[in-house]
Amino acid sequence: MSSLRPIPRICAGATLADYAVTTGRRLLGSAGVNVARGARALRRMLSPWGERRIGTRPDWHSDVCADGSPIEFSAAFSQEGLQVRVLMEALPDRPDTSSAQKAALGLTRGLIRDFGATGNRLAKVSDLFLPEKDPTGFAMMHAAVFAPNGDPEFKVYLNPHADERMTGAERTREALDRLGFGKAWTAIGEFADRGFDLDRIVYFGLDLIDDPESRVKVYFRHYDISPAELDARMEISLQHEPGFLGEFCRHLSGGQGAVRAQPLVSNLTFTAAGGHMPVSATLYVPLWPHTANDRTARDRISSAMADMGLPADGYRSLLRHMARRPLAAGRGIHTYASARVQHGRPRLTTYWSPELYDRYPPARYQRG
Repeated sequence: MSSLRPIPRICAGATLADYAVTTGRRLLGSAGVNVARGARALRRMLSPWGERRIGTRPDWHSDVCADGSPIEFSAAFSQEGLQVRVLMEALPDRPDTSSAQKAALGLTRGLIRDFGATGNRLAKVSDLFLPEKDPTGFAMMHAAVFAPNGDPEFKVYLNPHADERMTGAERTREALDRLGFGKAWTAIGEFADRGFDLDRIVYFGLDLIDDPESRVKVYFRHYDISPAELDARMEISLQHEPGFLGEFCRHLSGGQGAVRAQPLVSNLTFTAAGGHMPVSATLYVPLWPHTANDRTARDRISSAMADMGLPADGYRSLLRHMARRPLAAGRGIHTYASARVQHGRPRLTTYWSPELYDRYPPARYQRG
């Protein structure tokens, strides 16, 4: 049996905001973050769509979690400290991408107005990722980062496959050029030299802050690749340590070669200071299809943190605030774990689904 005491299941008739704010307050308090300030940001991100009742199935199957839940909590651990994060997709009034665009833009305007988020760079590429005619797929996801000191910071994730006018690669290249990172395309092409069918661009990330270190991120989903091969490709990053991420992947996936049930994900991060070369590369290992249950995932993550010199107590404490059932009774809480090395110091992030609709979600994003 799990050593965790499960949190009571969500009450019948509860809203998405009921779940997210209650859970967020527990996580923020455990991490030493200003709970009142964080809860205010969460409520803004959930307005007005968070007032919907959770129900038994999603009206809009969100890209945020494997089971369609539109909310994902995560925590980043490093020698510098702990961050709690939340990723959300504002739910549309109708189940179509045009409505999702309106909901996402409303949330963006609220974050700019109420929390000082900066939308200048987003405005330069909005027409690429939020087309007016025949949009498809998800529109935009929003994330907030909470640390013990400072105000929350926000970022967005955009859809490179927003319509059929351009391929994901073409849209990403144009966006980078508009943002002053046109020369970065050489590094992206080298990183994805198997072609964008096998190394598929899936997200385009932007920080909503006005700062020289503000990041542009390009995310990839990798098909039919071994951890060792992907690790070698990540040497393109200025901060990469060869061998580190390959071993991390093997550890968390149970020693598999090519991770086939659910593809590996990565991102390359660019800043003005780094110029045309990525300042970091991050690997995301899918956990739910490659573990028997969340207890196995917990043990693997704890072991990986020990190997990285990161204390696992904080992770286990936060997990106690996420799990509403014994960890052995499902495998849907842990979605991904990611790692990167920055300035010689490792960082691990673990991502958690609320399991609003399924504790045994199927694999997603199969090729073809």
